[in-house]
Amino acid sequence: MKLPEMNGLEVLGLIGAGESGRVFAAKDDDGKVWAVKVFEGMAINRGLISTMTERLEKGGWPEGVMTVESADLQGRPACWVLPLMADGEGEGDAAKWQPRSLQHAIDKHPGDDSWRIVKEVGKALAGMHGRRVAHGNLKPGNVFFDEAGKVLLSDWTLGNMPGISHFDFTDALLYQPPEQLVNANGYFDEEGYEWDVFAFGVMAFRLLTGDFPRCKDIFASVAPAQGETRKDGIHADSGKIAKNLLSQPDVSWPSEPRNELERGYREWIDRCLKLNPIKRPGSMVEVMAGIAQVDVTVEATEVREKLIDQRQRAERSGRNVTFYAGMVTAGCIVLGGLWYLSSKQLRNEQIEREREKILLNTKANEALEGKSSALRDKKATEQEMEYQRELGLARLEASRLIGDRLFEWALEKGHRTLPPLDGRELRLKRLERFYEDFLRRTAEIKSLDDERARVRLQLAEVSISAGETDLAATRLAEAIDTWTGSIDGEMKLRLGRDAFLLALLKQEKGDGDTREAFVAARRALLDVPEAEVDADRHQQLLAILDFHEAKLLAASGEDAKALAQLMAATQKLNQLADARPDIAVLRSELAACYLSSATILEGIGKLGDAREVRSLAAQEMVRLLKDNPADIRLRLELAGCYGAMAEASVLSGDVDAAQKTSAAAMNLLDDVLKKRPDSTIAAIRKAAQLGLQAGLLRDQGKSEEALLAFENGINLLERQGSGHGGMVDYRLALLWWQKGRMLGFGGDKVRELVLLEKARETLIDLEGKGEESGLRSEDIQRSSAYLLGDLAHALEISDKPEKAKEIYQEAIDLWDTLLKSRPQSEEYREGLEWIKQRAKGV
Repeated sequence: MKLPEMNGLEVLGLIGAGESGRVFAAKDDDGKVWAVKVFEGMAINRGLISTMTERLEKGGWPEGVMTVESADLQGRPACWVLPLMADGEGEGDAAKWQPRSLQHAIDKHPGDDSWRIVKEVGKALAGMHGRRVAHGNLKPGNVFFDEAGKVLLSDWTLGNMPGISHFDFTDALLYQPPEQLVNANGYFDEEGYEWDVFAFGVMAFRLLTGDFPRCKDIFASVAPAQGETRKDGIHADSGKIAKNLLSQPDVSWPSEPRNELERGYREWIDRCLKLNPIKRPGSMVEVMAGIAQVDVTVEATEVREKLIDQRQRAERSGRNVTFYAGMVTAGCIVLGGLWYLSSKQLRNEQIEREREKILLNTKANEALEGKSSALRDKKATEQEMEYQRELGLARLEASRLIGDRLFEWALEKGHRTLPPLDGRELRLKRLERFYEDFLRRTAEIKSLDDERARVRLQLAEVSISAGETDLAATRLAEAIDTWTGSIDGEMKLRLGRDAFLLALLKQEKGDGDTREAFVAARRALLDVPEAEVDADRHQQLLAILDFHEAKLLAASGEDAKALAQLMAATQKLNQLADARPDIAVLRSELAACYLSSATILEGIGKLGDAREVRSLAAQEMVRLLKDNPADIRLRLELAGCYGAMAEASVLSGDVDAAQKTSAAAMNLLDDVLKKRPDSTIAAIRKAAQLGLQAGLLRDQGKSEEALLAFENGINLLERQGSGHGGMVDYRLALLWWQKGRMLGFGGDKVRELVLLEKARETLIDLEGKGEESGLRSEDIQRSSAYLLGDLAHALEISDKPEKAKEIYQEAIDLWDTLLKSRPQSEEYREGLEWIKQRAKGV
């Protein structure tokens, strides 16, 4: 075959060919050899590849993702220049190249290295998802290894992608979920993340068992053999593949897991292999966070068992000390008795043996001195043993005291209303004295260095809570400097959180180095490996940081940077509001309630309520929207801000503000839907506003217009279909409920009961899905409790007293459960009393 000519590169030979093009080895002017992938023009979506590659490069290439050194996607032909991941012999047409890919080592699995590769592939995919890039083309032939054996992923957005006009069979189809096989256009609706989750599950299962999880015989017959990248003569019937997958819903492992760690890993792989995308994790970030939590849980169990074993050994050591002390004492008593008898016999000896008596007295004195020496040695031994015993018990006691105190504090902070109200300064002072006393008492115990570093960190957090910026900064630096152990992902997240809280405190006090504090906080948070921590918590911290730092940037005239950070912040904040749609004002503490951050900003105090934050964000976005009128994403996020502000106004009784902000939200959402009619997020937000406006119209006596608004919202959501993390179904349930109540007020009790029952069943179904619904269980239960009260009342009016009693009791039980979970909640207490009063009349 004739080798192509490439400007500036000397082609050395063909490495391999695939469905989207060919890969050549080529040498540059400096003698370095590269891999050049030449694309088949009709087999790629140039715009899609370009966009996703730019995202990866702009954000900094994630670990485990192959870098694209240079690219020409507009030329004929289009090409990538990549690091060479192949070993070759010979030159020119005779050159033979062996790619270092997983496909060329697939027969080595399952093996000792399988779990490592699975986790590295998962980590690399999580890194891509963190850059908003879905791979969509995962298969062994696209998993390469560098010279150190580390995984590198390549060939993202190739193969079965939107806009491809020429597509042959590729073994990537064997790793794709049914929804990708039948509709590749779903990539544009952010379904690609769930596709990668499924493909990861298939690849992991195959590496760990040697078989595909489903259709293993058919798939094995069409999959390329080791060392081959394709299998010719096979028709790419993706619809049939999808049908075969759907016919086998269950997956079973050929053997039991070897230990609890592997059992936990397998549970996450099983979740990835769900055929229903709603039941899968939303992205690989969530999967790797779950796998990391398995590591933490198993390690914590092992540590706990080790501490119990250490305590048992300490107790046995204490018993041994007592036993040996008794033995030494008994020996001394025996020696003393013998000495006494010997001296008595000497006194009764005859005078003529005086010389012998003196000699014996001398020996007795020597024995007495020996006895005294033995007693001294025994005492020293006892003291040493007692010191070691007390040291071990002191370490256990110190660990228990610290753990108990932090546990009590954490429980106290779990109450959403009490902690800020009474005694906060006293608690902080008590904590400070406790930890300072611990540092003094253990100053000479070298083995407690790590415990002291942790205590210094806790003292820094106490200072942050007390508003002492200088002391907090000093203590935080001391904690980091004295830390001798390894710093895992959770501890990095904690240090990043503390650095951010310190920056917020400096901003509040107007310190001159506030800007530098925000830069340090961002550096610390970006250093956190997201796969090892709670990804939502990490993203919430970054969202708040983006918003507060954006205000500093805007004040200094850096509008471009301010826009980028403000977009990131408002997008994350709107996602949270979408997940909790029936709570518009997410309480007065931005951290504790708007971003579920009682654990993030604990002890920092009030930072402004959600309504004020969204108002400030909206003001900034309106100003910036004037310079970017065509930015659809900015309009969507601004509409989310207005929508939440409108809901907050309704709850606070400000009807005028609710009407104005809701109208502004609707105008923006209508504009977005004209240009992006497939936007599910825009549809959900518009339906929410239709429901809100329907309620306002109902209160104004405009029943027909209100019913029409309810119906429009319901129709809009029903067209979206079930999905989007359960959010569509949840919003539908709320609208059915509201419409049912209005029909009941108008006298149509039959249709009211039908819609209320429909809403109730939907909420029950969502709660049964747990985390897969994408909603908090407490939020669903809260809505259900209110709904059950209305349903029972409707049954009572419809002359169905027995059924009404049953539903009333169900509502009482649900309110009681909610109140037990939050004993200080006035809303839950009033809800329970409200439903009990209603039930009395039945």
